[in-house]
Amino acid sequence: MTYSVVLIDDERHCTESLELLLGEKHPDLKVTGKFNDSREALEFLRKTPTDLVFLDIEMPGMGGFELLGSLEQLRFDVIFVTAYDQYAVKAFNYSAISYLLKPVDEDELDSALLRWKEKNEKVLSMAQLTMMNEMLRSNYRLKSRVALPTLDGLEFIEIEDIIRCESESNYTRIYCYDTSKYLICRTLKEVEQVLNENGFIRVHHSHLINPKYIRKFVRNDGGYLMMSDGASVPISRGKKNRLFDLFVNVERL
Repeated sequence: MTYSVVLIDDERHCTESLELLLGEKHPDLKVTGKFNDSREALEFLRKTPTDLVFLDIEMPGMGGFELLGSLEQLRFDVIFVTAYDQYAVKAFNYSAISYLLKPVDEDELDSALLRWKEKNEKVLSMAQLTMMNEMLRSNYRLKSRVALPTLDGLEFIEIEDIIRCESESNYTRIYCYDTSKYLICRTLKEVEQVLNENGFIRVHHSHLINPKYIRKFVRNDGGYLMMSDGASVPISRGKKNRLFDLFVNVERL
């Protein structure tokens, strides 16, 4: 299958180098448009069927979000190419919007495209854009919701309802208080980067937990946790100190 791709960045060298990278390793992606003027790109997108857009955010005249907001309907997916700081990167992660940091790394590009090809729904959701815009406007507030990129779309859930996350190779399974479970195409390390500021703790290379749902600590068998959903979660030796630091703040009888 061949996908039509549009590249939009006000810096010519960025679109040229990205086109070169795509041509070298991704013959199934055909660059049908390449623009250094976002207004010209807007007219092209209105008239031309497109599968995927690589889009810069900060551009003179019309930025990336303004361009998307000017379209009557989004009929394509987007991978943002940005030089944004760490707070904006967190906003990308919370809203499950794909991004690449400048200068674009070849391996990161390959990984982003692999995930995109695995998605069933290859159209950017307006709900994702809304969530990201809200987060960019409130970088320093603790986030309460997260968008999960599931195999069949997106799930927007409350972070406090997540009990634990478990690694399944390059995927992560998320277990929630209402017994719902989600399998998302993100590694546990990526999930940890999003949830750690909400107090989640990596207690094992395969397990990330929400401490509020710990029900019991068992010393036997090297030590493990009993969670509120009945799961037994092992504790790595190197992670015990972090966990014991947490227990210091718990009253004991």
